Amino acid sequence: VRRWTTNPALQAYITQLLSLAEAGDREAFARAFVPLDLSEDELMMYVTDLKQNEQQWIHLVSELGTIAAGVERIEGDQLTRATFFFAHAMLEGCDREVTFIHVEGEWRAEG
Repeated sequence: VRRWTTNPALQAYITQLLSLAEAGDREAFARAFVPLDLSEDELMMYVTDLKQNEQQWIHLVSELGTIAAGVERIEGDQLTRATFFFAHAMLEGCDREVTFIHVEGEWRAEG
């Protein structure tokens, strides 16, 4: 059984991230994805890493696609925190979990 978030704002955020990722805009994606407490230098190091590590980028986009398409289970209240559990679409036997938290009025990946 696939499960999607019950929070429309979180679902919109996931859709936005997936759109940025599918467009290949790694910097815009990173700015929307990373925790708000990262410094500009840390953010740019992450962007550089995403640009240099194609395999990491492909897996990240795949994971977002899986989350958007529905996952095995979701934990958390989905108002301040949501953890998505799913099998990685590209890596057989690899179970993943991704947590998003609501901070300062925005959804972000938990660091």
